[in-house]
Amino acid sequence: MVMSLTIEAAPTTKAKSPVVKKRDAERTKAALMKAALKEFSQHGYSGARIDQIAKSARCNIRMLYHYFGDKKGLYVAVLEAAYSDLRRNEAELAINLEEPLEGILELMRFTFLYFQAHPMFEGLLRAENMMQGKFVSRSKPVPEAASTLKQTLKALIASGQAKGLFREPLDPVQVYVTITALSRFHLANAYSMSAVLGVDLRDKGWREERLAHACDLLRAYLLK
Repeated sequence: MVMSLTIEAAPTTKAKSPVVKKRDAERTKAALMKAALKEFSQHGYSGARIDQIAKSARCNIRMLYHYFGDKKGLYVAVLEAAYSDLRRNEAELAINLEEPLEGILELMRFTFLYFQAHPMFEGLLRAENMMQGKFVSRSKPVPEAASTLKQTLKALIASGQAKGLFREPLDPVQVYVTITALSRFHLANAYSMSAVLGVDLRDKGWREERLAHACDLLRAYLLK
């Protein structure tokens, strides 16, 4: 009797392709950034906990250290990404230099609605200012990305003055600080001012009126 022995090859484990690994890495980093934005926005830099960030991102904390180095590295990455998103969306505005007043008012409307739609960015800015701009002042990408905005405002002001529409002098930095102040103050102080004034500053209708009011103020300031 002849017996035959069949030896089956052990199943081989197919290694992940570089494309899959890259995709996994990008998903993990994105999840960590999203969780970190929320944590830093709510608790500031000092109060934020990296173990909570990793838990919220459903990620091993070792991966956080692997991608960002430490808490500081993660915070800076989140801060710069938040500013980058603002500037990227800002750059998509169809601003016509031949219509300088409408161009600046369009920037006003965009900024107002952007902060309203991104409360965690607003919270991140409050946290950073409580630290006296400790990290943003050391960043290179943040001021570099704002250079286009300053040039656009400068060009709009020059166009408006050349057309005899805008008063003189006008400083583009002062104009933008005014725009951001009109866009953020009611958000940063919504709860306290609502209680003091007996008006809900979080109400949709009130905020629509506030935007119209802000545009009227800016228009009155710019025009001769």
